[in-house]
Amino acid sequence: MPVQRVFRLCTNECILRKSPEYSTISGLSSEAGTVDATAGRGVDGDEGFSMTEVRHDLNGSKHDFTPTYNNRWPDRYLRAHRQLDYIIPQQAKSVFEPLIERCMQARQKTRLKIIDVGCSYGINASLLSHRISLDELYVEAAPRTGVLSTRDIDKHRAYFTDRPRRGDLSIIGLDPSKRAVEYAMRAGLIEAAVTSNLEHQDISDAEAELIRDADLIISTGCIGYVTDRTFRRLYTATAASRPWVASFVMHPFTYSAIAETLTGFGLATQEMPELLQRQRRFSTQKEKRVILNAMKMSKMDDRFERSTSYIYASFHLSVPTGIPVG
Repeated sequence: MPVQRVFRLCTNECILRKSPEYSTISGLSSEAGTVDATAGRGVDGDEGFSMTEVRHDLNGSKHDFTPTYNNRWPDRYLRAHRQLDYIIPQQAKSVFEPLIERCMQARQKTRLKIIDVGCSYGINASLLSHRISLDELYVEAAPRTGVLSTRDIDKHRAYFTDRPRRGDLSIIGLDPSKRAVEYAMRAGLIEAAVTSNLEHQDISDAEAELIRDADLIISTGCIGYVTDRTFRRLYTATAASRPWVASFVMHPFTYSAIAETLTGFGLATQEMPELLQRQRRFSTQKEKRVILNAMKMSKMDDRFERSTSYIYASFHLSVPTGIPVG
């Protein structure tokens, strides 16, 4: 049976339950709009596609950040994401922090090992481990003036080590973008990394040993690029410790195949409408049109996207069946 306990996340009392739709929306009056950002824009393509498998690039209509994903330094990535007000890491922090406390209590631990799927340059790790905001990272990525735009790794490390840091998290990154992951390690943001592409290959024995005792698996922006194939291989390597899984899924991508995979490992997955969050702005009118069309075909509630200039992400929590949370 799914978990039915009530617990507090952020300022909400959220009942863990399966829900096919999002909560009712009221009072939204923002004018829809778009941002014309040129960094990393993808090639326009056919707007028609089958919802049996939504391509990660929405047939070329989704904004393409790929040129920023695998560099030695994070500033280009941060500037490209700032242009579209990419805020899901900051929004997710307010959800993950209380969830981490609940996870510690339920697992009776004082230190958690967290796997960040799609960790890239360690953005989630920096926000969760340090007293720092995403806006501050964006400021420090400014050309010529920002610490994170320099090519001096000692300055990058000092920027983070000078901030108050919690010592009860061990964060392991998972991302095939090896240069980005190497930066996250050199900057001291993650302790270790898995760089095997689990969409196409099994995890190595050495990498499996790194994560076998994981407590929590998180993701904020990778679903679509990452599918149930990655989660099947990842959870196979961690199944002995039965980690919780907490994922934000950008619309119009769905979580059903991953949830079904996790069910096979004895986890109950709940979508929590109360924790729907902004991901980023639409990059073009075409991207907005294509995403709204995909959401309509999937029978998703698209009123947030229609009423604002933002794409939203749904929150899904998977815990071992029978485990009380709260």
